[in-house]
Amino acid sequence: MKNNTRWIIVDTETDGLWAPIHVVEIAAQAMIGWKPCGEPFQVFLDHKIRIPYEATAVHGYNQAFLSKNGIAPAKAHAMFADYANGDPIVCHNLSYDWNRALVPEWERLGVPQAGRAGFCTMLLSRRVIWETPKHNLEMLKAHFNIDSGRSHQAAADVETVVRVFADVMAPRLSSAGIDTFKNICAFSRRTPIKKCLSEICDF
Repeated sequence: MKNNTRWIIVDTETDGLWAPIHVVEIAAQAMIGWKPCGEPFQVFLDHKIRIPYEATAVHGYNQAFLSKNGIAPAKAHAMFADYANGDPIVCHNLSYDWNRALVPEWERLGVPQAGRAGFCTMLLSRRVIWETPKHNLEMLKAHFNIDSGRSHQAAADVETVVRVFADVMAPRLSSAGIDTFKNICAFSRRTPIKKCLSEICDF
C-alpha cells in the first residue's frame, strides 16, 4: 500500500451459528500496508457454557479444553482491544465474525468495541482471484498450496488469510493501482464482479 495504514486480520471460532453466539477463540495479525507487523494474537475464551458437539467437530475445542486454556471473556476482549488499538478489522467473512459474533458479544458483555469494521477478504477475493470457483479459505488454501495448520481454527485461518492476501491479492491489486486501504475497501464492494476481475487480470 502507498500509506502505512495499520489494520488487523481477525478470525473467530464460536459455539455455533445461531444467537446467542459465543466466541471461543480470537486470533489476529496486525498488518502495515501489505505485510504482517509484529507478533500474532491468540486467546481462548471460557464462557463456562456447554459447547455443542457440532461446533467441536468443526474447530476441535470442547468444554474441557476451554476450561483449561480459556480465560474470562471480558478479559479476553480487553486484551484483543489492546492489540487492535482501534484499527480497522478485516475478516474473511466479515458479516459473520464482525456482525454476528464480535459486535453482539461486546454488547452482551457490556465491553467496548475493539477497532472498527474494515473490508471482507472473501468479497475481495471474488474480485481478485479468478482461478477458483469458490472463495472459502479451504479452497484458496488448497489451490495456492498454503500450509498453515488445521482449517477452522482461528490462528491457522488468520495465517491463511495473511498468506493469500500478501502473496496473491496484494500484487494483483497493486498492479491495478488499487494500493490504499480506502481504495481496497471500496473495491471489495464494487459490482459487477466480472468488471472488477477484468481490471485485475485484463481479460
